[in-house]
Amino acid sequence: MSTTARLLNVRPLPRWPWTARFAEVADRLVAAHGVPRLGNFRDPIKEIFYILLSAKTTDAQYRKTHRRLWTRFPGLAALASARIRDIRRCIESGGLAAKRAVHVRQTARILLEKGGPNPAKYLKSLDETEAFALLSELPGLGPKSALCVMMYSLGFDAFAVDVNVQRIAERMGAIPPGLSHSQAQRRLARALPLGRSRDLHVGMVVHGRKICLPRTPQCGSCPLADACRTGRRERDRNGE
Repeated sequence: MSTTARLLNVRPLPRWPWTARFAEVADRLVAAHGVPRLGNFRDPIKEIFYILLSAKTTDAQYRKTHRRLWTRFPGLAALASARIRDIRRCIESGGLAAKRAVHVRQTARILLEKGGPNPAKYLKSLDETEAFALLSELPGLGPKSALCVMMYSLGFDAFAVDVNVQRIAERMGAIPPGLSHSQAQRRLARALPLGRSRDLHVGMVVHGRKICLPRTPQCGSCPLADACRTGRRERDRNGE
């Protein structure tokens, strides 16, 4: 059973063909795109705030906002004691600044309370269940963000479903269209090939940004087209 299936309390589907197919998809995506870090951090503390600031804004903008936050408040203690208005001014260019400023300070205080003088070391000492429980309850994060921190910064074989992952999985035929994010996350957790979560997640994110675009998927240049329901349909339509 995959780490993600255990954490979400869903049963794996050992005979579902998509487990083997996703292993092949991961291989193809690594060959096509590598496994870039996408700006994410090995330091779980910095990663938490990076993800907290990333929702509903552009990559370039939240990276800029994250850099500005840590320059203005170099450390959790500074964030935990900061005035909300000062945090808001620092991150306002990223959008949703009023709500996020509150979440930023609350998160800093919780991490210091839970983790003591070295919250990053504390997080790295937790097992998968403990880490997921703590991270998913931080203000402004939730289960998907918790899985991202666990994958990028804590070394767990965790798999998060973002809009790119869900779109590609739908087009390939692995999940039906119209699922909520939570439904898609749970459905895909049941078919994950062991040890391939990061390859698959990062590959699908990059692929969704470069090839499998929301409105105009580039099926003609897609390395997954022959294994994808949408890709095969497009190729048949074009007589390929």
